[in-house]
Amino acid sequence: MATPADPVYLVWSLLCEQGYDAAQQCAVALVHEGVTPQIHADLCASAGHFEQAYHSASLGQGESTSGRRYARLALFADAQGKQDVARHYSQLAVAAQSEAQTIEWMAWLIDHCRAYPAAAHLLRAYAQRAPHDVLAPWWLAVALASMPGAEAKAERREALARAYALDPAIHPLLPLHLALAYREIRDWDTVERVCRDVLAKNPADTEMAWQLSHAQWQRNDAAAAEATMRAVDAAAPGNAAVIAAIGQYLGEQARYAESEATLRAALALDPHAVQAAVDLADLELRRGDWSNAWPRFEARLRRDDREANNVVTVMARLCPRWRGEPLAGRTLVVHSEQGNGDDIQMVRFLPELAARVNDEGGRVVLAVREALQPLFARFYADCVSIEAGPLGKPDYALPMMSMPHLLGVQPEQVRGAAYLQADEQRLAQWQARVRAADAQQPARLHVGLVWSGSPTHRRDGKRSIPFASLAPVLALPDVVFHPLTPGLTADVAAMMAQGYRIRDLTGRYDAGFDDVAAHVAALDAVVTIDSAPLHLGGALGRPVLAMLDHVSHWSWGNAETQPWYDSVELYRQPEPGAWAPVVERVAARLRALAHAGSPLPHEGARAFGRA
Repeated sequence: MATPADPVYLVWSLLCEQGYDAAQQCAVALVHEGVTPQIHADLCASAGHFEQAYHSASLGQGESTSGRRYARLALFADAQGKQDVARHYSQLAVAAQSEAQTIEWMAWLIDHCRAYPAAAHLLRAYAQRAPHDVLAPWWLAVALASMPGAEAKAERREALARAYALDPAIHPLLPLHLALAYREIRDWDTVERVCRDVLAKNPADTEMAWQLSHAQWQRNDAAAAEATMRAVDAAAPGNAAVIAAIGQYLGEQARYAESEATLRAALALDPHAVQAAVDLADLELRRGDWSNAWPRFEARLRRDDREANNVVTVMARLCPRWRGEPLAGRTLVVHSEQGNGDDIQMVRFLPELAARVNDEGGRVVLAVREALQPLFARFYADCVSIEAGPLGKPDYALPMMSMPHLLGVQPEQVRGAAYLQADEQRLAQWQARVRAADAQQPARLHVGLVWSGSPTHRRDGKRSIPFASLAPVLALPDVVFHPLTPGLTADVAAMMAQGYRIRDLTGRYDAGFDDVAAHVAALDAVVTIDSAPLHLGGALGRPVLAMLDHVSHWSWGNAETQPWYDSVELYRQPEPGAWAPVVERVAARLRALAHAGSPLPHEGARAFGRA
């Protein structure tokens, strides 16, 4: 079998890295060194240079129809992006050689070359020849894992399912990979089935127990998720991560005191457990114990799974984190950290921090994502975008969510007055856009609508609402709804097909949140899940009807009052997954507003945690 030093590998690697000409020069040089000219012939043939290929092949030892030659042709064609050619020669290679030879070549492609697309072509052909060999779908899944795109993901799921059906024990990781693949598409039936298969044989498998519990939680059965993790704790006691998961699921049942005690137990086992510390801090923030919560919340910055281009990672490379050192004559950069909504919520504390630093003789620069920069620059002038800069050479950096800790913020210090403003010129433009169609079809209200958040958010499955559940709101007469989240074209099209009055202007968001802010300011109200537009509407002082899942973010406490935004009203699920009562109440509120023809009175913003 070929090795990384062999002629085929040398020619193929040059073809991938430097292109055809470099690979051809290498192949010619190898012929002069005594290597078979058939490699050069195959390279030429794969590129469609058949005359050169024939000439080189005529000098060889006669491999014209060997499976090995077809396999090389497929490999070289794939490296040149000729997928149809690679597929054709892969089929010929499998037909012309033994199964053992094909398996050996596939192993080389995967293990030594990392030539995953070429291996995938060969594996598909091999699966047709040996449909009952579990290696074909399992190795295909391995190859597809490194290939981008939705089609590769879908094919990988099918390959994993075939491998599991043929032999679930082919590899110890097969069940987990299968569960994760179906978790990604929220197929909880398959996730549960696979996890239960494994746990029936090994009740102490903590990873599969975690996947099962996650599926149960996503089905709004946090009690079952808790029971699953308690069972694995009984089978394999003393695992801090398992204890922390139990604490999480207790919290999801609004059993906050029990959750807090359990998370403390997890931290006693592993004081460095990041997620347990952050979850405990969330509970302390929720109940107003901010003196302990903010310092503990700093644990989030110890995460080691951030990507190289993550904002926190980028800023950590630029300068050290500020921990309260003297700032006279120095520059502190306060920067974006988590979601856009978090930035909008926390930027309110910047003027107080900047005043303290300025009094000390230092300077504070606000560095935020480009989409937020114009909006925030009207609130704090010394504001730059992280992408465009200039960031200069600051002395220290501070993540946005750490400001309350450094300032020692307490619940009673939070004020709900508006603090952001839309650009006046953009606002005028958006007012014209919003009302443009009213002459033909008058509307009593224009309402912003957000029903879906970022799918990467830990609790997105809890906070987002299937648009079909919004029917009582969408069916309101004389109300036009304006989606505020770009990219949800399928949902928007389905709403319009059902006759709802939808005006999607998100394609006009040319200036990031500056356009979103102007759009929101031009509307009569916003109906939203717990996402960035909730914070944006509240920070602008616009009427917001916030639809919350039963537990929700700590900022919204446990009832339907909050101190953060005077203009935001909360509508909370009475139990997990129960959106219908929330939607009916919001519909009634909008109906009353439309009938009255006057702005919403703001009844939902009061002292933190008060029922």
